[in-house]
This record gives sequence, C-alpha cells and structure tokens, in this order.
Amino acid sequence: MATVLDQPLLPESPAEAASLARAQELAAPSSNLANASRRFGDQFPLVRRQKPIRLIGALVLALMAFYMPWLLTHLNRSLPWLAWPFVAANAMSALCVTLSVLNGWSTRVTPRRPLVGPDVPEVAVIIPTWGEPVPMVLRTVLSVIEQDYPRGRMHVVVSDDAHNPELAAALAGLDVSYHEPPPRHAPGRDGAAKAGNLNSALELVLTNFPDVACIETRDADDEVGSERFLRHAVGQLEFDERLAFVQTIKEAQVSAGDPFVNLDGQFYRCQMLSRNHANAVFPCGSGLVWRRRALEHIGGFPTWNLVEDLQSGVEALRRGWRGCYLTIVGAVGQHSPEDVANVFKQRGTWAIDTVRLSIWGPRRGLNLRQRLHFSETLLFYLHSFTVLVYVPCTALACLGAFAIKASGLSCLLHLMPYALAAEVRLFILNQPFADRRRRQRSPMRALWRLKLMWLGLAPVYMLACCKAIACGPNRKPIYKITRKSTEVRWYWRETSPHALLAAIVPAGFLVGLLLGTLPPALILITTGYWGLVNTAALAAFVMRGWFGTTPLGWLRTTERRAAPAPS
Repeated sequence: MATVLDQPLLPESPAEAASLARAQELAAPSSNLANASRRFGDQFPLVRRQKPIRLIGALVLALMAFYMPWLLTHLNRSLPWLAWPFVAANAMSALCVTLSVLNGWSTRVTPRRPLVGPDVPEVAVIIPTWGEPVPMVLRTVLSVIEQDYPRGRMHVVVSDDAHNPELAAALAGLDVSYHEPPPRHAPGRDGAAKAGNLNSALELVLTNFPDVACIETRDADDEVGSERFLRHAVGQLEFDERLAFVQTIKEAQVSAGDPFVNLDGQFYRCQMLSRNHANAVFPCGSGLVWRRRALEHIGGFPTWNLVEDLQSGVEALRRGWRGCYLTIVGAVGQHSPEDVANVFKQRGTWAIDTVRLSIWGPRRGLNLRQRLHFSETLLFYLHSFTVLVYVPCTALACLGAFAIKASGLSCLLHLMPYALAAEVRLFILNQPFADRRRRQRSPMRALWRLKLMWLGLAPVYMLACCKAIACGPNRKPIYKITRKSTEVRWYWRETSPHALLAAIVPAGFLVGLLLGTLPPALILITTGYWGLVNTAALAAFVMRGWFGTTPLGWLRTTERRAAPAPS
C-alpha cells in the first residue's frame, strides 16, 4: 500500500502542477534513512524498562561510596602535585556519574495523540536557509508539503539569508512564501545569525497568517521523517495547553556504522526520555513545533547565545511552560558532518553554546530537577579536562610516580569494581529506545564508538569551555554555519593534540622499561585504568582524521562529497 509520501500531490492548477514537477525534478533524492523511518512508522513502546537502569545505577553509587573514601586515605601525599589533581579528576568523574544516575532514575514516554481529519489548527513552517544547495532545500520543502497534513492549514515560509535568486526561482509556483530577511547587522534586524533569520520570518508569519496557532522550525537540510509528524506534534499541543513546544527525534544520513555518532542515540533515545520526566526537554532546532503563544511570551527566538534552540527552551521552562519529547522521527538530515574539521566545528559550537548559557545565562525560575539536568550537561563538557590528568598519571606510573599509595590487591578490590560497574551501566544505557536498527547494531561496538567520540572531542570541549568562560556574558563568540559537505583528506593538524596525548603513555612505558621503573602489571592496570582507556580511545580517534581516505591520500587528491559549502 502506498504511503502518503509515495502519493503525488494534487495541484490545484496546471501551472501549479508544472511548478511541482519542476521542483521534484530539481530536488535532491530522499535519503535512505528518511525512507526507512517512514517505512518503520510511528509505533513505539509506551514504557521504557527502568529496573535494570536503576539497579546498575544503585550499584555504581554504592561502589563509588566504597572507592572514594579509600582513595582519600591512600593518596601518595609525598607527591601532592600528582595526588591532588588525581583526586580532583576522580571527584569530577564521580559527580558526573552521580548526576547521571539521579537524572536517569525515571523516564517518561509521551503517548501518541495524533490529530485526525481535516479540522486541524493552522501551522506555519519556517525553513531558514543560508547558502544551502538548492536541491537540498527543495527536498526539505517537498517533504514538508507532501506530509499528511491538510495543505490549506499549513503555510510554508522559506527564509533565505543568502538572498539566492536561484532558490527563489525554484520555489516559484509552489504556494510557498519566499522571504528575504534584512541583511545581517542591518538596523532593526533582531539577531545577526540564524535567530535573526527566524525572527524576521516569525514577524512575516504573524503579519500574513494571523490565525496560525503553531510554528514549526525546520533546518533547510532536514526532510520530514514521520509522514504524520505535524499531526503528532500539534496533537500534543492541543492536548496540553501548558506545552510550549514539542521536540522529536532528529536523525541524519550517515555512513555505514555511523563513525562519528551523528545519530546520537544516547541523547535522543535515552537521555531525552529522562529529561521528559523532569520537564527539562529543550528544543533541538528542527523536528520541533512551538505553540505560537509561548513563542510570543518569550519574545521570539533568543539572540544572546550562539544558537537559539537551547536558550529558547530554557526561557520557556523558567517562565512556567512545559516541553514535550515525542519519540517519533521528526527530522532526517540529508547530510551529517563526517570529516573531523566539520565535526569539531559543529560539536564545538554546541559546547560553547551550552557552557555559556549554563554559566552566564539566566536560569531563575527553573526548579531543582531542571537545574540538575542542565548541570549534568555542563559537567559533561567540563569533564573533558580530566583527560589531562588521567593520561599523564598513567604515564608517570610507568616511571614510578604514583598518585595512590596502596598494594595492587587493594587497588584491584576498590577501584576496578567501581570502574567496571560504570562501564556496564554505560552499556545498559546505550540501548536506544524504539530503535529500528537492532539487528544491524552491535552493542559493544556502538558503545566503543560512543566512548571514542566522547574522548576524541575532549580537546574541542576544553577549548569551547575556555572560550565560553573567557568571553563572559557580554561578548558572544563568532558563529559559523556547519558545512553541508564532506571534505575527505587527512586532518593531521586537527588530530595532532590527540596523537600527542595518546603517545604519552606508550612513551612513558618505554622509558620505564629502559629505566626499570615499571610497576607490576596489576598496579599499572588498576591505578591507570582511566588513563589506559583514554589513551586507547584517543589513539583510535586519530584514525578518524583520515576517514574516507588513507593517511597519505591527501597528497594525491582531495575529494569533496555532497554539495559545495556556502560561500
């Protein structure tokens, strides 16, 4: 049986039919992942099993309570310059784990409440664009107007910050509003970057479509996932008048194995369910529908931070609104960053945005549970600094300098149960909820890729934290758009910090072997567990620097995949 997205639109006139045919011919093909999400449908379990998560969480906390006092009483106080940083790193790790266990104790799966029939609220769909390829934008626009929602109740606005006449011509005749915001930094424009584009489009919507009740924002490269996306999202807003916004799962077209963890199942199919229980969900920019009244209440899209999504959610929550997380695929990116430089740019922007808001932004009005969830995100980025402690401590242990003064057996009994239980907990958590790829997914390999990315991005997160703190509340760092292309070459410069960090432990081992200072294997493994794991992940991440080619492939050619980056 053909789905709604498989069926052609029914244009009202021959001119509209010709425009639609031309747009379909020019548009990029729908991605494999988007087609798969539509075939999978919108069914999902209504409850997530929490008992294994709670049991392993309680065990980790108990073992942590056994380990931390032992650590404090077995410090090598003759080397305070080594011992106390090691304690500080362990305390940061323990705090992150504790917050994660507390925040993840309960989850909430939002029941499906899709609207039926033609009598539905009017919705405006804003698609901000800035230099994305025209075929990519057309694919997004077509996916929006082809979904299962009455066309007369949906107003699509493409807001083009690049003022591209080719895009304007491609959209002509599609019953889509093409909008050109004022130039960046022009007087009267509310925000220079994406938020300014959105605010300009929002002003147009409020003027031209005064009866609109809900406003969707969709990135220009994100086609619709669920064919009933708007019916599901608007149905939630109709059901609960306290809801400000509904966020859904975002996915993206990725290479086999998702080498850069762009699907982010740990976040979208695990952590967001816990945030949903605590009313700490925040918008993610796309696959998102706002209640117009809530958006007006917070004054439109915030412009203080680098991007508008996280801050807009905080502004709504601290004013007493609720957010909702719905586990359907609402957006599928046509492209995902799969070269190290672009990954660093995207994740670094997210990190600066989060840290800056968490430290300098207004949070008055958030309750304790909400603050704990947002604090966990801040500590996740700050935890990256522990790499600078764990790795050198392991290298120094090879030279006979130990942060801990205890026997190998004592270390084994106190540290390893805690460390291994924490790894088991990560394994249990990294089982994505309602994931259609279970048969193709290797849980252990997926967990390793996740840890590899966490540690591989540590230098990026450290730099982002320093920038966010140094810039303060009144100086916003420069925002650059994520490139919608993959440049395949050897990114040796970007991965050189990882290579240097990863080389410290092997170098220490070789020197210790020559000098005869190597400790017994049991001592080295137990006292240097986190350092060894970090070293292995950093070394593995270096290979991501030449993903898609060979280490010397850049000498022969540089291949550009997808579309050219915007100028």
